[in-house]
Amino acid sequence: MQRPNRRGSARKAPNSLTRIPIRLNILMGIVILMLGALGIQLVNLQIRSHTKFVAEITSGTQSVEKEKVQRGMIYDTTGKVLVANKGSQAITYNKPKNISEAKMYEIANEVAKYIQIDSTQLSDSNYATYYILDEARNKAVAAHIKNVAEIGTDERVRQVTSYVMKHMDEFPLDDQQKNAAMLYQKMANAYSLSTVYLKENDVTADEIANIGERQSKMPGVKVGLYYTRDYPNGDAMQSIIGSVSTSKAGLPDSKVNTLLTQGYERDDNVGTSYLEQYYESTLRGTKKQTAVSTDGKTGENTTDVINAGQAGDSLHLTINAKFQEDIQNILSEKMPGGLTQGAYAVVINPKTGGLYAMGGVYRDSDTGQKTPDALGNINRAQVVGSAVKPAMITTGLMNNVITPQNSNITDVPIQIAATAKKASWFNQNGSFPLTAQTALQNSSNSYVMQLMLKLGGTSYFPNMSLASLNDDVWQKMRNGFARFGLGVRTGIDLPGEIAGLKGPTDDADKGKALDESFGQYDTYTPMQMAQYVATIANGGYRIRPHVVESITQRQENSSIDQLQTTIPTQTLGTVGWTDDQRNVILEGMHLVVHGSGPYVTGASMKTVKPDISAKTGTAETFTKGQSTYSSTAISFVPDGNVAVAVVIPGISAQTDDSVSIPITNAVWQAFWNDVESSGN
Repeated sequence: MQRPNRRGSARKAPNSLTRIPIRLNILMGIVILMLGALGIQLVNLQIRSHTKFVAEITSGTQSVEKEKVQRGMIYDTTGKVLVANKGSQAITYNKPKNISEAKMYEIANEVAKYIQIDSTQLSDSNYATYYILDEARNKAVAAHIKNVAEIGTDERVRQVTSYVMKHMDEFPLDDQQKNAAMLYQKMANAYSLSTVYLKENDVTADEIANIGERQSKMPGVKVGLYYTRDYPNGDAMQSIIGSVSTSKAGLPDSKVNTLLTQGYERDDNVGTSYLEQYYESTLRGTKKQTAVSTDGKTGENTTDVINAGQAGDSLHLTINAKFQEDIQNILSEKMPGGLTQGAYAVVINPKTGGLYAMGGVYRDSDTGQKTPDALGNINRAQVVGSAVKPAMITTGLMNNVITPQNSNITDVPIQIAATAKKASWFNQNGSFPLTAQTALQNSSNSYVMQLMLKLGGTSYFPNMSLASLNDDVWQKMRNGFARFGLGVRTGIDLPGEIAGLKGPTDDADKGKALDESFGQYDTYTPMQMAQYVATIANGGYRIRPHVVESITQRQENSSIDQLQTTIPTQTLGTVGWTDDQRNVILEGMHLVVHGSGPYVTGASMKTVKPDISAKTGTAETFTKGQSTYSSTAISFVPDGNVAVAVVIPGISAQTDDSVSIPITNAVWQAFWNDVESSGN
């Protein structure tokens, strides 16, 4: 049965398509409104504000020029100028904002008419870039390329540049063009608003005159000053002062990115070694900044100094230049020949850490050639032998295995099971009762080896095994040595310091603990030896050594520098001994020079006046497969303000192994002649 048809009762379902035109109408209305607003804004910009913007565009441009300043001076402790600055005229270029390659090409060609520079460092890419900036040459290169892109596109530049770099012989530049290309390279490599040197050496009067007269044709090119380091009293201190890069060499490759973020330019001078590097931030100064505004209508320039700049601060050293020179001569003249690898000496003030001198000579054992090597005091480590015994005996005292009142140990040859005998130089077969003081006087190896065994929880008996030796004996010895600065960096204000080498301490190396106790295992730098003897001399304070005494700032229109900073005495740690324990060491080191008996090791230092206390050391080494020695001596004036450390490595076995003593005596004599009076 069909449903009856009810008229008027059926309603049509609303069709969704009927709503779309409404939405489109709304969207179209919004678009029309936006277009209308945009049109109004365009009218406002192009008609109503036209005059205003044209005036701003044509009103001129502004750039900031940076002018390099002189680096700080360096003086010795007496005020003698060690490093100054020598200024010479140069041709500079300040790169404007948004300058085009075509404009730089034009300027480079103009400048090249009047100055000649070295073009040997012209890069292939800049050669090619310069070559194709000439329209005719660009078209000639493009003729060789299939499917070459349109002129003015980046792809066209890439194609023709690449082609020239691959076929440079086909596209030659004459010498004058290479000269211009090199100038272009220097300009192109500069950062916007930075100043680079186009020519800084051997600039002639004619070149200066020609550039000065034609600056309107060479925007950004000027006559300026280029400063180089000058050494009015010779370069004897060069191995401490270090070097500064030239504008030609530019910033060091290893640090270029870091330095650029610090505001350097690629051709800035920067300290590359030693004091020049360590105190770079002090010596560099602040560049002068000048705002240069160019009137868009008249082309006239006006300048406004934003920052007057400040020359670098000056360093005043603790080092006496005359004494330093004499130390160098002593080391060079008194160093033995043969296989000797060098000679090093550090003279330090134990109370302040200031260095009076740090001399060093490296010797090539093949050729015998000698080279100044003052920095070998911080970057060459040696075994130093018995010179470590004061630190070893202090370690025994502080670990209570001996006491100031009872330090008796009998010197006997040490025979460990299945190993070769180890004995003191003066007692190969017998027995010799010693105290800590006489053990230092006679430089007893047996005494400190037995001390090491006691530190390790055992005592010596013939043919004993070291199996029961406590593993912590290594740490006890090294901790004790480190209290004096042995085996740790001294903290000196020079880059490149090493801590020396520590040997392995596995079970298989237990026997080496015997060698460690008398300085035949770990290695130490001469600077560590100086800090060590200074710590003994000043009562037990490990003082940071330093070569800079103060920093001053140059004052404008004044011949007197203003003091900025005095380098303070910095204590890095203390030994922590008692007065009685310290007196044991002081008495023993006094006996090394002034004791009695046939086994006094430093008696030949009695000639030094006023009296000194000391400890010598000899260590067996190998050089080129041959048996050699290192000879060491540390010494100080009791209650004085000076201590000396001398290290001579690689001495041939046939040479007197106490060679450090006559060198030490000569160093002391030079000190009293150059620095202080021995009567003080």
